[in-house]
Amino acid sequence: MALPKIAKISLKRRLTTVIALPIGLMLLLTGATLWQITRLLSAMKWVDHTDQVIAQANYTQRLLVDMETGIRGYLLSGEPKFLEPYQQASPLINPALNHLANLVAENPRQTKNLAQLRSYYEEWARSAPTLIALQKRGEPISVSALNTRKQLMDAIRSQVFQFIQLEENLRNARTDAVRQTTQVVIGTSIALAIVLGSILAYLIRREILLISQNYKQALIIACKESEISQRSAQRLAALHKIDQAILSAQSLKTLIRVALSRLRQIIPAQQAFVILFDFKTGLAQVLAGSSDRELQPSEGTTLAIEDFAPSEVLEQGLTRYVEDFTIVEQCPPILERLLATGTLSCITVPMKVEETLIGELSLAATQRAAFDLETQEIVQEVADQLAIAIHQSDLREQLQRYTAQLEQRVIERTAQLQDAYAELESFSYSTAHDLRTPLVGLQGLSQAFLADYGNVLDAYGQEYIRRIYETAHQMDELIDDLLRYSRISRTELKLESVDLNVVVSSALNQLKEKIQQQQANIVIEEQKPNVIGHHTILVQVVANLLSNAIKFVKPGVQPQVHIWAEEFSVQKPKSTVQLPEIPPNVTPWVRLWVEDNGIGIPAEYTDRIFRVFERLHPAEAYSGTGIGLAIVRKGVERMNGRMGVQSHVDQGSRFWLELPKVDTNKISQGE
Repeated sequence: MALPKIAKISLKRRLTTVIALPIGLMLLLTGATLWQITRLLSAMKWVDHTDQVIAQANYTQRLLVDMETGIRGYLLSGEPKFLEPYQQASPLINPALNHLANLVAENPRQTKNLAQLRSYYEEWARSAPTLIALQKRGEPISVSALNTRKQLMDAIRSQVFQFIQLEENLRNARTDAVRQTTQVVIGTSIALAIVLGSILAYLIRREILLISQNYKQALIIACKESEISQRSAQRLAALHKIDQAILSAQSLKTLIRVALSRLRQIIPAQQAFVILFDFKTGLAQVLAGSSDRELQPSEGTTLAIEDFAPSEVLEQGLTRYVEDFTIVEQCPPILERLLATGTLSCITVPMKVEETLIGELSLAATQRAAFDLETQEIVQEVADQLAIAIHQSDLREQLQRYTAQLEQRVIERTAQLQDAYAELESFSYSTAHDLRTPLVGLQGLSQAFLADYGNVLDAYGQEYIRRIYETAHQMDELIDDLLRYSRISRTELKLESVDLNVVVSSALNQLKEKIQQQQANIVIEEQKPNVIGHHTILVQVVANLLSNAIKFVKPGVQPQVHIWAEEFSVQKPKSTVQLPEIPPNVTPWVRLWVEDNGIGIPAEYTDRIFRVFERLHPAEAYSGTGIGLAIVRKGVERMNGRMGVQSHVDQGSRFWLELPKVDTNKISQGE
């Protein structure tokens, strides 16, 4: 229940007076508190800095101990593996000392201690290479040299201990300062709260007593305002019900009927209907309505727009209200129809969408002057809602028409694309076959020519004939690869259980001659699981990967190939290599690896190499057609798998392919 305006103004002035004094005191004490907090933050910052210095000092000491442990273990055992701690810590010690120097740059005493520590370390480090070299040559190491190193390391430990001890003393002192400052801040805050609370409690109590004296008068005024608020609440509730009716209705006509029925429950109208205008044709249609008896005019009635009102009146887009038909000299035809039904008053509200008139909402009553200003506002709100609903219905119908047209176009274009794709595949397949006949003839003729007339030709002529033969041979290989790629794309695959051990063995048999020529060393881990795939295509995929592994190596380097498989699931993959996420609909999966020691692939080309005719090196350096890896990817994708590569230049490559593992449980259950 709201207080009257005069009472609100008086209360505002009194509250301003009550709050002004505490606010002034609060600002004064807040300034002091902020100053204390600034000191507290500064002290906490120095405590944190001290912790950083101690942590860096401990880290530096750990590096020095690792270096000493590594050298000592190597000198005692002679095993190179004991040098690993020394080798790992050596490149880190100088950056660690430099970082420590930056941290204590503002502390002269610690700077001096650090300079002494660095002096001990440099003297200790100078003798390390000599001792390591003596141990490698098997020469004896003098006891005096070892004693000297031990003394230096003891001095280093002592210096680090003094360094850390000094920082810990500083931290304790700074921590005490933080504790004292915190106590001061807390005490000040408590005192501030007590003072402000006391002042506010006194002033608020006094004002409450003053306000209570005027409460009865304010209550009377508020009751009157409450009656108006209740009427507004009833109006909003009714409009809300109309909104719900609009949202729950299915068809446009049903929506309008329900909304108008709700409207007639809160407005004294015996008839209500919606008319839509079509200014292009000059016609108007009664779309839907609600009435106590037969609707007049009935739904679906089409009339001329001029029967409702003159064009110049409609263009103004204003509400038209007739309080009493009995005193109207001349009525439009539509109003004459209403008058025949006993109507004495009528209101017509325009329905607009983006300032465009689309129709009208009309209400008729059998009482004179049935529609007051509040009723007219309600009718206008409902008219706006219905206009939006009608516009949305038109948009939905347009969208449905466009969607149907688009779907039909997609079906037609898809059929056209399928026909074109089939024709293109047939053309490429037949063209590749037709090209082989002249190539075979060219190879045969060049060989026969070289055999029959080789003794007549000079060295240049023989070289030309060989180049002709080799070029024809490369073209023949290219056509073979194109045919393989086309077959993989066109063939209907029946996926079944495939033994990876058999697949790898078959691929090695295909490449037996190349492996012997390259003297490749191939290491295969057994016990590879069965996967869901196609045996023939999977053999071709593995053979292409192995062929690249033994081919793309530097001259004079023996190819080293490692093949293994691993199982993994989406939740817990066994591989430590970061790979793209696996589709979660099939688990577990199998990942087959083919690793080599070849020339590697630059990072920017790791995706391009799987495209058709993509080559990173000229054919003179490494033979091939540039289609092998495209065949590999296409074959894996046809088996619902994935593949990729991890590679670095001059560090070899690791190709991987992933296929679903055969579920032995389902197989045993006959699924």
